[in-house]
Amino acid sequence: MNKIEAATKALKETGKLGIMAHIVAGYPSLEDSKGIAETLLESVEILEVQIPFSDPIADGPVIAGANAEALEKGVTVNESLEMIGQLAAGTDKPILIMTYFNIIHHYGVQAFCKKAKTLGVQGLIVPDYPFDEDTGNGLLTAAKENDLALIQVMAPTTKPERMKAVAEHGSGFIYCMARVGITGNKTEIGEDTAAYLKQVREQTDLPLAVGFGLSEKAQLEAIKPYADIAVIGSALIRNYQGKSLPEAQDSIRTFLADLS
Repeated sequence: MNKIEAATKALKETGKLGIMAHIVAGYPSLEDSKGIAETLLESVEILEVQIPFSDPIADGPVIAGANAEALEKGVTVNESLEMIGQLAAGTDKPILIMTYFNIIHHYGVQAFCKKAKTLGVQGLIVPDYPFDEDTGNGLLTAAKENDLALIQVMAPTTKPERMKAVAEHGSGFIYCMARVGITGNKTEIGEDTAAYLKQVREQTDLPLAVGFGLSEKAQLEAIKPYADIAVIGSALIRNYQGKSLPEAQDSIRTFLADLS
């Protein structure tokens, strides 16, 4: 059983809604992002670390701004991977890499996946890489060969037949966008969201993670009947941006405690 399976199995057994925290490597600095990640790992179930990229098309202004600032400071892919490896070596919790396919393609698909495995990474989230594009690129195959879950993404606009196909190519868990658009804006969790998540659940036995615009305890309580994991990104970064590392760590602990 890999770390993702172990984490999601434990959540099902306890009935707890897990938290996957999203951070950007190198924001506000490499040292501080590592310290923030270590603080998050005290309480979240999964950590998603984004390699900064110049055109993060799925990300809203908060995460896009964090990407831009990390790049302006000269943070590289290799530096990000080194930090991710240090984090993975220090925890039993799953560490995932979130990135865009341009970075993986430039690095080399097989080389990137081998490196991720060597570092102790458990999976990849690549939102601009639908499984249909695997012919000639081979990321699905390379991820499988290196024991990496390649997390598939669904949206409320995904048709049932497409949901089934996406689910069949999924591993680890399915990432369900709570709404169409980019990350960051607050999402209202209503009947439409519940119906959508129920529809996804009908297509797969994999755990469901829900993200995009989650920031409050009431939202997490609303998705709990339908999901296994809540993804917190922009709200978390807003919580610690502009703070010193000790202030950020204290603020993160309070923020996460308020969600539970």
